[in-house]
Amino acid sequence: MKKFALIILSLISINVSGQLQFIGIHGGLNLTNITSDATFNNRKFRPGIMIGLNYEYKFSAKYSVGADVLYSQQGFRDKMISTEVIMGNTIEESYAFKFYYDYVSVPLKFGYKISEKYNGFVKIGISPSLLLKAGTTLPVFDIDGNIIGSKTFDVKESVSKFDLGGLVELGAGYGLYDNLALFSSIIYRHSFTKFSNPDYFEGSNMRHYGFSLVIGLKYKLK
Repeated sequence: MKKFALIILSLISINVSGQLQFIGIHGGLNLTNITSDATFNNRKFRPGIMIGLNYEYKFSAKYSVGADVLYSQQGFRDKMISTEVIMGNTIEESYAFKFYYDYVSVPLKFGYKISEKYNGFVKIGISPSLLLKAGTTLPVFDIDGNIIGSKTFDVKESVSKFDLGGLVELGAGYGLYDNLALFSSIIYRHSFTKFSNPDYFEGSNMRHYGFSLVIGLKYKLK
């Protein structure tokens, strides 16, 4: 893994012609969840946003390397189901829990152009991330057990601050002008590292995974 990162960084640092360099902006929708050994039996995807800047260097007609700087919202939702039998009738109630983990990420990517007609591409890479904030939203009950609202607790100090994941990206582009292109892609990301620790769901081995639906613009540098 370290060797792969060093290769990507070395290629980016090469002194290259401006015609092969691109900068841009992109953003989109995150749909994220977790894997875990803990009993989150009703996990659902958390929708969030992802937005940031990108850089790409094409060192041949087919191959490229690049890096992004992103703000990325991740997390998951869960619910607890309570069952009660009253006068022979079974009554179920569900209580929603939300877990938020927002990061600044710097994905490092290696790309291959797979289609000339649609400017199709596939990329693989690693995504180191630093935690910006983390929270858990829980229901609030009155003395009779009725839900009267919710409250969010800051758990940043308990969650592991660094995350490292791998990614695969598949996309296509469309040239708007000679030096400006529109692109769209779908990204799958899965963490290698766990964000749980002895202070946060000890022994649960919680790891992020999810999908991103992305649209952006790339500008060719002169």
